Amino acid sequence: MQRPVEFKLKLYCCPSVECLKEYKSKFNLRKHFQMCHLGKTFHECRICKKHFASQQILREHIYRHSGAKPYKCHLCGNKYRQYSHLSLHRRQHNLRYLNALEVEELQTESELEELN
Repeated sequence: MQRPVEFKLKLYCCPSVECLKEYKSKFNLRKHFQMCHLGKTFHECRICKKHFASQQILREHIYRHSGAKPYKCHLCGNKYRQYSHLSLHRRQHNLRYLNALEVEELQTESELEELN
């Protein structure tokens, strides 16, 4: 039997006393602090005037206005507005594949036991 894999997650916490935000990277924490606590603006949506920390987040936000879903799953054809949603969807395909392999392995093991 395999031992469970342990993952360590390092979080970067906002130093502002009233803010409880946590981030997985220093970069994201820095952007949060600059925008929320220092009032800096970076990438502005020309349609609704919201501000975003990165060009990629702005681009995916603009897809909301246009209704575009440019990220497509090559396995089933589902389309997504955000790349992160496509990534989560792909994991579901991988889990189904791994589960199918486990079932197949268990069936093979039970067939071997029946032969013995």
